[in-house]
Amino acid sequence: MILVCDVGGTRTRLALAARENGEWTLSDLEESSTTPDVTGKVARFAAGKGVTAAAFGGAGPNEKDGSIRLTNAGVFLDPAALAKAAGVARTVVINDFRAIAEAIPYLPNTSLQPCGGGAAVSGEPIVVMGPGTGLGVAIGVTGPGGWHAIQGEGGHADLAPVDDEELEVWQKLRHAHGRLSVETVLCGPGLERLFAAIAGRSLSPPEIDAAAWRGEPDAVRAHAIFTRWLGRVAGNLALIAGARGGVYLAGGILPRWRTRFDVAAFRAAFKDKPPYDAWLAAIPSYLVTHPYPGLLGLAVLASGAA
Repeated sequence: MILVCDVGGTRTRLALAARENGEWTLSDLEESSTTPDVTGKVARFAAGKGVTAAAFGGAGPNEKDGSIRLTNAGVFLDPAALAKAAGVARTVVINDFRAIAEAIPYLPNTSLQPCGGGAAVSGEPIVVMGPGTGLGVAIGVTGPGGWHAIQGEGGHADLAPVDDEELEVWQKLRHAHGRLSVETVLCGPGLERLFAAIAGRSLSPPEIDAAAWRGEPDAVRAHAIFTRWLGRVAGNLALIAGARGGVYLAGGILPRWRTRFDVAAFRAAFKDKPPYDAWLAAIPSYLVTHPYPGLLGLAVLASGAA
């Protein structure tokens, strides 16, 4: 039995994974708030379950020794301590968005909602990105031995305005927060910052969403600029990675928006990079609707199937 654990900046998810009839299934799912005592949670969860392998995803970059210190939470993931807690000889600890990239070839089509573009080019790289507590980024490529996922920290690249409206809001954000990274805006706390810059008052992300669905102008504008910047950043990443295999949108925010996600606005910003607008317009984008793609990717990695 494979134990998989995704430790995000806000939520921690544990599950058992197994492959049946060629498809991965998850069971015994346990979800809780992220706290520093991850090893304790793992030990309690693993007790008596016959765990034979384990893999962990964390919202941060790997150190040289394989550990991860979460970027947006006071949590340290140590491979040796986690292996002991799970009752296995060794384990792997990887970036949470690398885990999602590991899962992409194994996701059923029903877990991918098309969001514009043409057909994916077989064998070409993909980009996985998504806003949640932070903004995750990873790249997937086909190479010797099969599929390879590459973690990155693209959420901490610089955020740039492109038009006058973006510049106005960008300047307000810079005066309030200093240097602006992509993650300053494109995440849950970032949506709060963006709304405050526009409206001059604070709301939580769910409150902003509810206000936008009611048609309140400041919230609608916050969603629109958020979506446009997301498209611009996704287009940047597609250019950098040569991602003709597609761009996959994950994370905690967009699946919640789902049917209200403004695909046309996202795609317009995505391809707005002449002379590469037609090249980018051909790249497909997808919303990942699978509820736990990171856990699935961890299972694949732990099993040696990747």
